[in-house]
Amino acid sequence: MALEHEATFRQLGFQQALNIRGVNGQISVPFSVRADEVVTDASVDLIYNFSPALLEDLSHFNVIVNGEVVQSIPLVKDNAGKTNQRRIDIPIRLIAQFNRLNLELIGHYTLGCEDPAHSSLWLNVSNSSKLRLVTSSLPLNDDLSLLPAPFFDPRDRLPTVVPLVFGGAPNNATIEAAGTVASWLGGLASYRGYSFPVSVGSLPVENNAIVFLLPGQSLPGVNLPVANAPRLTMMVHPGDASKKLLVVSGRDERDLKAAVQALVLGTQSLNGTTVTIDANVGLSPRTPYDAPRWVSSTRPTKFGDLVDPGALQVSGQYPDLIRVPMTMPPDLFFWQAEGIPVNLKHRYTLRAANDKSTLNVSFSEKFIRAIPLRSEQEVSRVEHWVRNLVGKPISSDYAKVKVPREAFSSNGQLELYFHFDVPKAGECADAPIPNIQAAIDKESYIDISDFPKFMHMPELASFANAGYPFTRLADLSETAIVIPAQSDTATLSNLFRLLGRIGDLTGLPAYGFSLIRPNDLQTVQDKDLLLLGNLEADAAFKAWSEFMPITLSDQVWQVKTGGGFKSIIDQWIPALKDERVAPVASFSLRGSEPAGLMMGFESPIESQRSVVAIVGSDQGVKQILDAMLSPEDVQAIRGSVVYSKPGTVTSLLDEKTYSVGSLPILTWIRYYLSGTVWLNLVLLLGAALMFAVVFNRVLKQKAQRRLEKRS
Repeated sequence: MALEHEATFRQLGFQQALNIRGVNGQISVPFSVRADEVVTDASVDLIYNFSPALLEDLSHFNVIVNGEVVQSIPLVKDNAGKTNQRRIDIPIRLIAQFNRLNLELIGHYTLGCEDPAHSSLWLNVSNSSKLRLVTSSLPLNDDLSLLPAPFFDPRDRLPTVVPLVFGGAPNNATIEAAGTVASWLGGLASYRGYSFPVSVGSLPVENNAIVFLLPGQSLPGVNLPVANAPRLTMMVHPGDASKKLLVVSGRDERDLKAAVQALVLGTQSLNGTTVTIDANVGLSPRTPYDAPRWVSSTRPTKFGDLVDPGALQVSGQYPDLIRVPMTMPPDLFFWQAEGIPVNLKHRYTLRAANDKSTLNVSFSEKFIRAIPLRSEQEVSRVEHWVRNLVGKPISSDYAKVKVPREAFSSNGQLELYFHFDVPKAGECADAPIPNIQAAIDKESYIDISDFPKFMHMPELASFANAGYPFTRLADLSETAIVIPAQSDTATLSNLFRLLGRIGDLTGLPAYGFSLIRPNDLQTVQDKDLLLLGNLEADAAFKAWSEFMPITLSDQVWQVKTGGGFKSIIDQWIPALKDERVAPVASFSLRGSEPAGLMMGFESPIESQRSVVAIVGSDQGVKQILDAMLSPEDVQAIRGSVVYSKPGTVTSLLDEKTYSVGSLPILTWIRYYLSGTVWLNLVLLLGAALMFAVVFNRVLKQKAQRRLEKRS
């Protein structure tokens, strides 16, 4: 059966439009084909615009696949300066498993001498352009060594969809095992996106699926011997010979967890059709902030530990942007610090003469600094001798930058761009330097080890961007997840997608969390709580309403008003009112449009423990998760309450806060006093009064002694 796949350039990794500049500019779009598919038809739908100054007789736009020109598109003047669309068919003989689609501009704006960096030499390709592949299935062997294929294939840039199937109604332990698998797959799929449809007692036919079976449970066509130990089995899908099932089975739920542990952590070699798993391997406890994808809190973290070193190298007059993703603890406390130190070591082809070439450093699209690049004239004799010895005109430079507080985001990226100035040698003599090379050394590092951990909560931005505070321990061993007593497949699917997000953020499968129901809340100790689903009607949940930033009455959520001293200040001195505090508002989660609600508050069970609740209809909860997975919408998530309706995300800030973490005692005193002007005044007056009393006493004693001497 033929399958048609479409992926926009945005889905292929380009967050902005592709800008091609120069007389011979080029941008490469990588794409690949799954191991279990063969391409039968291919095309690319280009949406582009180009400079009106280009000469149509001399300028054209080349589409190149794996080094071979597929088509040259003439740049007709009548089409300049406006949106153009064109479908280009790609011969399937050119397509391999790993491919490169190159888009090349051959541009000229005059018949005379040209400036190769002239501003009129440009062509813009929208990241909404699409690559289209039609494929047929290529059967794979029933071999566990192929895992994670076919459930996840790194060559597939489209969202990963893996149904999770239960032979019978799953209990808490079975859901925990399935959740661990979902977090593992979410970590693998990452930016591609992921979802986990759930079914009970039946097999979906449109996808490869993972099945969880206990004794006494069965599925049509899944005829396997009764498991007498933890077991993993790869088999053909009984409803579609081109699909696979991975069956996780055992004598009880502990066996399921042992099999899942071997699957996601690689604690045992997996080969052949069926593998019996040894007893559960003991795992060492995780330490706080040790998630594999997080910047280390105990030592400097090298760039080579965060990205493939090949991604740190660029070439050409207009090189690609170098991106280094950096997930950091949201509770980093750098009050009164200049910023987070980053030590850069960078190499580049030396300039012939002094010019305006720079290494531009930004963090999450917020500019930090431009570092000048040296020329041959600025290199010492010793360095000249070394470079001549190795035969490469490459300079290695060092620079220190600091990521300021205002640029910091817990799930951001360091962006480094080599801007190479085009030498100006005079009319008809300007020419770019050939074979320009540049790189950021993999030994460059960022260091957050000196910063304490402390922050005010609730702050839902830290949850949406880093899974905090639950991901403080990457295996979620200090997390309890609460779902309704009666949970349907949609609730479970939302739960598994959320766990996929957490696995994506940490890079570690979540194998330590506990799943409970609302009636078990009071039994929880030493854990942060993550509530999910349609819980508004649950008595145990409603009993916590006094601790929540909003209250529920007749299916309508009401934002609480402020109270205490702060409200008095707001009433009598309006100039001091905090404008960030949300006004009184109300909204309903029941209506013609599905809505979801996410809120954070301190745990009523234990101080300095947090609760994040994502509640509403199944569709409303899904909308909250969609917002968390959207690069645009996640930026709107902050504060203590997030309310989502189709197409909108609204965040509200509650006055009531609590703190997590700790500070050195002197830092804590200084920080606390810095935010309480009235207390500073009281202390200052008290100190002045004490000084006056002491000084008065000293003066009286001196006067007494003087009188005694006279007498």
